[in-house]
Amino acid sequence: MSQWRDDANQRLRALRRALHQPGPERDALLLLVKAAVATVLAWQFAVRVLDSPVPFYAPMAALLVVDSTMVRSLSASAQRIAAVVLGLSVAWVVATVFGVTWWTMFGVILVALVIGRWSRLGEHGIQVPAMVLLSLITVGGTDEQFTYLTIVETVAGGVIGVATNAIVLAPLHLTKPRQRVSALARQVRELLDEMASGLRGDWDVQSARRWYRRGTEIGDKAPYVVDDIRTGRESMRFNLRDNIRPADVDWDGYERTVTTLRRTVWEVTGIGRTLVDAADERRRRPGPSGTFLTEYADALDGMAQAVSQLGRHDDDATRRFDEGTGRAREVLTSLSEQVRTTPLEDPDQWPVYGSLISDSLRAVAELESAREAAVVPGDTGPLRPPPPTAGLWSRLRRHGQPRH
Repeated sequence: MSQWRDDANQRLRALRRALHQPGPERDALLLLVKAAVATVLAWQFAVRVLDSPVPFYAPMAALLVVDSTMVRSLSASAQRIAAVVLGLSVAWVVATVFGVTWWTMFGVILVALVIGRWSRLGEHGIQVPAMVLLSLITVGGTDEQFTYLTIVETVAGGVIGVATNAIVLAPLHLTKPRQRVSALARQVRELLDEMASGLRGDWDVQSARRWYRRGTEIGDKAPYVVDDIRTGRESMRFNLRDNIRPADVDWDGYERTVTTLRRTVWEVTGIGRTLVDAADERRRRPGPSGTFLTEYADALDGMAQAVSQLGRHDDDATRRFDEGTGRAREVLTSLSEQVRTTPLEDPDQWPVYGSLISDSLRAVAELESAREAAVVPGDTGPLRPPPPTAGLWSRLRRHGQPRH
């Protein structure tokens, strides 16, 4: 009962967010509403225009093709129509040439199942054997009126579904990827800040394990952020809203930012793993000295500052980014020289020092390599309109002007 209440409360909170602010919850709610509208419109079209005795295929096609982007909606419509046409065609050919018997049924279903596994049909491939079975069992496979009406209904339903998706607030997924790119950068910076602060204080094996675990979790989120970015990019294709007022979004820059942050956090996770091994008494490995860690924390602070400015290209952000990476490199170079020239109390400390310095230098190198290409949104507010030379506006401005 408690689980049911928690689930109900979570859904109510999602509904409130959908009604009061833009975001994934509102996108999901809008998609459900559009699917319902498209289904009803297709059903009425089949009843009133096509005079269908069983108006099923049009609303079903409309329901299944309303998707999160116009590209996916068009693809789903084409796949479903192709699957229905293939299924009915196979049934009609077999029934006309061989008739409907147990052995023709076996053969035609087997062929339909093979065709249905064609990757180009996607999840709609199952419609091929379904339409074969329906056609053979209900009308013997040779009823031309049934075949014709089913194909027309499916095409009409697909067109209505795509049109509804395009006209009624065509899906444009821009807010979520921007929010998640910013959140990923913030989480990496916060982890570096926490590690730097901890190494200056009383850290222990539990702290190191927490840093290692957080780094792993952040790295695991990166592929999902990339998926959101690609969905956002895809949502701008064939989209009437974007053609009328194009958004100025650097999707390549966002993706480069996420890739860089993921590679950086891999190195940070390696630092956490080294600290876990050094702090765990059961492993009997010597830990780095307190003096080393205090200076090393300064390098982590520099990396955190660089991450906070990654993807921002104004003069102040560029200066702060360079300051952060420069400070990190300076500290790490100094520590490397100290370790090389200072005799160690325990020779087994070499691998620990070497691992910490190497991982940090690789992280700094990753950040520096993305200095120009990475882009992070400065906020998650409304997207700024494009310059007058972008998108449809440039085409309208060029229209009627003499060619040079």
